[in-house]
Amino acid sequence: CAQNVIIQTMRRSISFTILFFMMLSVLVSCYQSHKRELDLAYTLAESKPDSALVFLNRINQGKLSDEDMAKYALIYYMAQDKSGLDVDNDSLIRIAYDWYGNHQDDSLYASSLYYRGKCFLLNDSIEQAKACLEKSYFISDSLHNLSLKCLALDKLIEVEEQLAPYKALNYAKDLVKMYDSMPNVSIYNKVAAHLRLGENFFYVDSLKQALNEEKKAYSLAMSVGEKGLLSYVSQDLASVYEEMGKKDSCLLYARRAYDLNGTNCFSCLLKLASAYISADSIKQAFAILNEATPKTAEDRYSIFYMQSKAAMKTQDFRTAKAFSDSACCCLQDMYRTTLQAKINYYTSFLKKESERAKMQGKAEMQRLVFALIVLLAVIIISFVLYAYWAYKKRSLARIAHEQEIFCQKQQMMEKLHQEELTHRDVQLSVMRTYLLKKVEVVEKLNSSVPNESKHIVLSDNDWTELEVFLDSVEDLFVSRLKKEHPNLSNADVRLMMLLRLKLSQKTLASIYCVSEKSIKQKLFLYKDKVGIKNEHFSLRNYIENF
Repeated sequence: CAQNVIIQTMRRSISFTILFFMMLSVLVSCYQSHKRELDLAYTLAESKPDSALVFLNRINQGKLSDEDMAKYALIYYMAQDKSGLDVDNDSLIRIAYDWYGNHQDDSLYASSLYYRGKCFLLNDSIEQAKACLEKSYFISDSLHNLSLKCLALDKLIEVEEQLAPYKALNYAKDLVKMYDSMPNVSIYNKVAAHLRLGENFFYVDSLKQALNEEKKAYSLAMSVGEKGLLSYVSQDLASVYEEMGKKDSCLLYARRAYDLNGTNCFSCLLKLASAYISADSIKQAFAILNEATPKTAEDRYSIFYMQSKAAMKTQDFRTAKAFSDSACCCLQDMYRTTLQAKINYYTSFLKKESERAKMQGKAEMQRLVFALIVLLAVIIISFVLYAYWAYKKRSLARIAHEQEIFCQKQQMMEKLHQEELTHRDVQLSVMRTYLLKKVEVVEKLNSSVPNESKHIVLSDNDWTELEVFLDSVEDLFVSRLKKEHPNLSNADVRLMMLLRLKLSQKTLASIYCVSEKSIKQKLFLYKDKVGIKNEHFSLRNYIENF
């Protein structure tokens, strides 16, 4: 009964264990699914950031662990940045930055530093941006991540332009060298590096060197022949020529930038208007500005600012003031729009964080329940294993005890058998001695002359007593002999009885009053009667072993 209970308990525990591991496999598969989704989003963010954003928006943030949430926040911010959005809100990147800050051995720590520094830069937190970007630059260098190293250095140049222009200039030179030494670098990156170096020369009033770098960038852009890139470089050249006071060259490159992109490029239009204003072509400047179709408040502000600048050039202060007031209104609208967008974003963010906190609370509760289930499973399995071990120990002890008892019984039976055999041999010896004495063989043999035979007579009572003795001592020898060989006469059986007592041929010759040779021949003839076919096997051997 106890064994059946243990077996049932073991079956239940095995079923519970299987169910437990099935639940564990489901949780692990869900965890791995989030891992795969985030890895795919990270890959998309590099080449197709818009697709990565769509993909990330489908992921339920509430089911993410802290590590996955940090990676999710980093990839989301990175995808926004790759899409061309300047996200100055740090609520998302701060999640990644805080987590990776506590896990600095992770390879994404350098990326989180870069994007955190870029966010600080957008919010004019120059010192904090510098600290993050410098750290990202050195870590990416140790990781041999050249792509991230170049990005960090580019933004670090932008920071140092405001703090230490000459240091920024040295960084810009390093960036150009890095791009020149790197294989498989696109022309766009090289053009951007030369433009960045020219801009830094511009900031330290080295206009000739700035113009030289701009021309290098223009040559690289010409080798590609892409209109957008040429237009962008032409605008920078126009700015340098404008600063140098070369109005004709400024107007030439501004017109070239405008012709390459037309009205599609708002910055080209503004640069051409600025060039016209520098060349005192106010009417052409107003004509260009009137063609503009601003789409944002920032565009409207730029238009009003340029119109105000043109009006100031003609000393029409009233018109300039009107345009300045309009530009100021645009700035106020931009401020209100930005403020409202931030309020909406923070409201949405708080709502998401509240929902995420609830989901995390549920997840914590699920993890707690799961931990309790695991603990219970371990306790049950341990109990079952202990019960099985105890039962097995008792079974082995019982088996060992039974084997010991069996061995003792075997030894006792063997001892009794040996004693029985010894007792039987003693009885046979006693009977043999008694018989010899009774037939006075010993006395006659001792008194006889050598080689002289004597006649020994056994009465019927002697034969009867001898038959009873052999049946009792020799396991019913006489009865078995008569049953096995019914063809034997009474005299034949008596001869077999004497052979069973192991009497010598000489004694047999005395009993039957014949010679020993006759006894030997008689024993040979009896082999056929008892069915002995082997000539090497004697009748005496057969009877003694019967």
